[in-house]
Amino acid sequence: MAILGANGCGKSTLARVLAGLLSPYEGSLQVLDRDLSTPEGVNALRGRVGLVFQSPDSQMVATTVEREIAFGPENLGLPTAQIRARVDEQMERFHLTVHARRSPHLLSGGEKQRVTLASVLAMQPEILILDEVTSLLDPAGRRETHQLIQGLKSHCTLIIITQFSSEVLLADRVLLLENGRLIRDATPEALFRSAADDQIAGVEVPLVYRLLRKTNGEFQNP
Repeated sequence: MAILGANGCGKSTLARVLAGLLSPYEGSLQVLDRDLSTPEGVNALRGRVGLVFQSPDSQMVATTVEREIAFGPENLGLPTAQIRARVDEQMERFHLTVHARRSPHLLSGGEKQRVTLASVLAMQPEILILDEVTSLLDPAGRRETHQLIQGLKSHCTLIIITQFSSEVLLADRVLLLENGRLIRDATPEALFRSAADDQIAGVEVPLVYRLLRKTNGEFQNP
């Protein structure tokens, strides 16, 4: 699933509420059958919902890559052997073994994003929230991250939060936000085919849909 909207529409706030980092101002919110308006509900979700932030540097706490990946499992109180196995598994999955003893802060943008993904996935969350994870990357790093996202779909429930409409095409469902409100809940195809012009709620419609609309061509799944 993807959550789409222009800057300031509430996407990141929603991500933090879903991850239990912020409490709802009113009412109740249930994630994995836990009420996040209560401290007990938030504690029960510990390790079950993972959040990757926009800036990898703001999420890193350790001095080496392998210690960074081990940080989450250690805080879950897992046995040492299990932590070691999870760290090795994630370093291999994200091609980070060669960087195991390097400082994560000295890596490239794309490599840092791989480290943060690995560190969150080492906790084996049931839900993984990616909050604008490509917004600070160059085109090469963005393509690399998109490939990683495609490969994660079978491992957990993915929620992609983005202002880039092209990234919504990675999802099978999209929630469109505007001024803190949900205004559409549809498939990417249905959402973008219904757009009357080149933007919808302040977000640019993907090029393929703009071309199809302007040429009146028949729709083909991009």
